[in-house]
Amino acid sequence: MKTIYSWRPEKTFPRPERKQVLKLASAAAEVTGSGIRSLLSLSWVSEREMAEINQAFVGHTGPTDVICFDYRQSPDVLPETGEGADDVEVEIIICPAVAAREAARRSLPYSRELVLYLVHGLLHSAGQDDLKPELKRVMRRREASALRRLSAIFNLDAVFPCPPMDGES
Repeated sequence: MKTIYSWRPEKTFPRPERKQVLKLASAAAEVTGSGIRSLLSLSWVSEREMAEINQAFVGHTGPTDVICFDYRQSPDVLPETGEGADDVEVEIIICPAVAAREAARRSLPYSRELVLYLVHGLLHSAGQDDLKPELKRVMRRREASALRRLSAIFNLDAVFPCPPMDGES
């Protein structure tokens, strides 16, 4: 599996080291059983951009934590690619600003929250659903298991350094 990623959130969020993000994404795709064979696209975006995507594609107002598009489920909406280009199978869009707020609210590390969103999107691409309470419980258990496994392999805080707190420079 090949992974491409872009980092375009607000400037206060430190850009992670590319090689570590790609290694983490590959491991997370395997741990979650995502089934991605060719190309995973990861984008970290600003609150404004996430709100626009959320409104345009999900019909919800405001930013959200993570959105996953599994183009394997809808081959008629595959993104346009040039001749000979790889086809994106799964696209995951994550909002670091939402992760930072939610991590602070739950007294959890920012890095763990970001990786949770990556795992959550990959579990959706593996066929997991969280719309019904019983399915949500299964998904939460799989998220926790994947996070434990990834935390044993990676120093998540080193992959995703914490942004400065309000008032810090």
